[in-house]
Formats: sequence, structure tokens, C-alpha cells
Amino acid sequence: MSAETITLTGGIDVGNGYVKGVIRNTETGVFDEIDLPSAVVSTTRQNPKVPLPDATAAEVLGDDAAKAGDDFYNRLDCTMTTPLIAASDRRIFGRSSLHARGSKFTEFEVLGKHSKVDQELAKVLVLGVFAAKALRDHVRATGALPDRELRVRIRAGLALPISEFVARRHTYAAEFMGAAGTAAPVVHLVTIKNFSTPVSVRLEFVDVQVMAEGASAQFAITDKGEPLAQALLDDLRGRQGHLAKDVTATHLVAVRNTIGVDVGEGTVNFPVFTDGRFNPEAAFTLEQGYGSALMNAMERMSESDSSLQFTSRKQLADFLQGEPSMLQKGRHERAAGFVTDEAKYLVDEIVSAFGDVLSQAGATTEVVYVYGGGAGPVRELLHPALLQVAGDIPVLYLDSSYSRHLNREGMYIAARHVELGSMAQSETNDEMAV
Repeated sequence: MSAETITLTGGIDVGNGYVKGVIRNTETGVFDEIDLPSAVVSTTRQNPKVPLPDATAAEVLGDDAAKAGDDFYNRLDCTMTTPLIAASDRRIFGRSSLHARGSKFTEFEVLGKHSKVDQELAKVLVLGVFAAKALRDHVRATGALPDRELRVRIRAGLALPISEFVARRHTYAAEFMGAAGTAAPVVHLVTIKNFSTPVSVRLEFVDVQVMAEGASAQFAITDKGEPLAQALLDDLRGRQGHLAKDVTATHLVAVRNTIGVDVGEGTVNFPVFTDGRFNPEAAFTLEQGYGSALMNAMERMSESDSSLQFTSRKQLADFLQGEPSMLQKGRHERAAGFVTDEAKYLVDEIVSAFGDVLSQAGATTEVVYVYGGGAGPVRELLHPALLQVAGDIPVLYLDSSYSRHLNREGMYIAARHVELGSMAQSETNDEMAV
């Protein structure tokens, strides 16, 4: 393979609220962890903001900038030419989009029936983060912007809601790669315009593994093994006192019959594993999530509290997620109160759906895992309610510091597994040739 080609392997969890990803450069071994709001501002203006000088590339894209909180993924500015996207508008990504002025602010619809994967935003976000990773790695290696087009080959792990996984997983992968049997792969061109000199990045997907949302998190839990299992048991014993003292982390890692409660912003997925295999017949997707509570809370705020005006649910979620200053504390508490009131209705829906899934999965269920980006904000309401329905089945509620990243890690594991299999096959072919 040409030395000018960058090869990346990544798991990208495109949630209704946030994009969580991990991407590895297969040649250098450098990982990037990605966490940005699932939102962009689009504009037809050629210069919506002043570009950065080319000489600042190493400073802006380097690891020191990321450590200081200046995350390039959250300030990406680019256009795209690809069959997946109709308009070649200029798009500003992530947290920068929450405060940028543009023609159109786009986030996922969470109150309607319009599937996330049918919305262009899902493809925009996937292509954007891979292009940004490629540029970062080039600048890391050379200290400067490239003087030619970057070519990138990608192995990706992506996900679909459980309700769409069985019927659409092959066609979704083909949207990025091209249909099986086609002569050439689909080419996606991303032009990054953060700097005075635009940078062209040509993306080609050589493999896309599509998993069911929530199911990918179960793979990550298994992969983390006994350290995570022990932490979960320690937490659970303070909440479910009847859990047998002789249940160990080893027992937990070995379970083969589980239910997941993956609380997202637009959906809540209930992946079921029976005898160690994903069971699509028992699994279920609830077509609402934490974003529904945010939207309903915003509506109530606009009617009753003029000091709590947010332009989007992303802006509200970002405000609640951060630590308020002393001057913001009162507004922060009032906003959180509105959201908690609406979250009570969401919890009722989750618990009702969980009861149905538990009945379908049967008495063989050994453990229930709760995780996802929306799980943390509703924990105090949701955990005791799930414990009551589960009876003597342990309900392990994962801490938000890692639970919101489990799906991305499971997707990366899937993409990496295929990559390793391909490498092993290549080595075998080389041996046979000799």
C-alpha cells in the first residue's frame, strides 16, 4: 500500500445526542477518542468565519491542544462531495455549532418517526470525524498541513437501532462501501476549511461492520472483563442487598443470558442475549429517549420562565452537563427541575417496556445492564424502578463516566476483529506464495 495512504480503524456511535467514537491509525497505533454533540450548522456562505493561518496547524491539531480542551473534532469546518449527501454546504461541527451563526442548525429529530439513519446528519458526522482524524495524524507526523490530497482507507464499526438492524444492516454498510460486486468503492471527498489553505481528504471504506445499538455495548462489557464486573458488583450490593455474597466477578463475566437497557437521546434499546447470542426476537426499541424529556422541558420553560431560553436541546443538555458558575447556579437548578419533571414520564415508559422485554426473554435472564448517554441523568429515578420490576435479577447500572462510551468500544472491537482476520489471511496467502 502506498505510504501516502492513511489507514484507520474506528468504532463510531452516532447517537441522537452525541457522537462517541474511537479511531486508531493502524500504521502508527495512535488512538483518538471522539465526543461531540450530534449537530452541525450549515451555510452556503463561502467564508462563515475567519480561517486559521496554516502555520498554526501543529498547534491546533496537536495533542497539547486536545489536552487543553481545544478539541478539533468540535470545531471542524468542511464541505463534502459524496453520494450520501445532497448538498455541498459548508458545515461546522460539534460544540462550535451550538453557538455559530449559519443558515441552518441541524440535529436529529427525536419526537417523530423519521429514522436517524435516514437523516443525512448521520453520514455527515461519520465522514467528518474520519476526515478530521486523518488530518490530525498527518500533522502529528509532519508538523504541517499536507500539500496534496490525503487518501484514507477505513474499517468502521457502526450501529443501527434494534428495530432496524435485521432488515437494514447490509444496505447501510453498502451506502458507505458501495454495493457488493461493484468495480470500484464509493469515494467520499471531504474538504476541510479550518485553515487558509483547504485540505482535501479522500475516504474509501474497505469494511463496515454494522451492529445493533446496545448489543455492541454488551461486547465491550465482556471485553473489559473482571475489573468492570467487580466494580458493578460492589455498587449493586449497596442497592440490592439480597444478592448472594458468593457471586463473584468471575461469575458475572461468564453469564450468557442478559438484557441491556441502553438509554439514548432519541431511543431506548433493549438488546437481549440468549445463550451468548443476540436475540432479535426478544429485543426491542422504545422510540423515545432522554431527548424527549429535554424537548418537552424546553417547551415548558418557554411558557413559564423567560430566563431559561435555549436554542436547541443540545444547548440545554450541554448546559446541564457542565458545572455551573455561581452566577448560573440558580438557572441551572431551575432548568434541571424542569427536565426531571419530564423525565418521570420517560422512566414510566422505559419501565413498562422493560417489563415486556423481561417477559419475552424468560426466566433464564441472569443479569440486566443499564448504560447509555441518557442513563446518567435519570439514574435516581430509573434504577430503583427497574430493581422493583426485575425482582431477584441483578440490575447493574453502569457509571456514566464509562457507560456512554461502551457502544463505541464494542463497535471498534467488531471492526478490529475483521481487520485482524484480514491480516491473518494476508499472512497466510504470503506463506502460500512462498
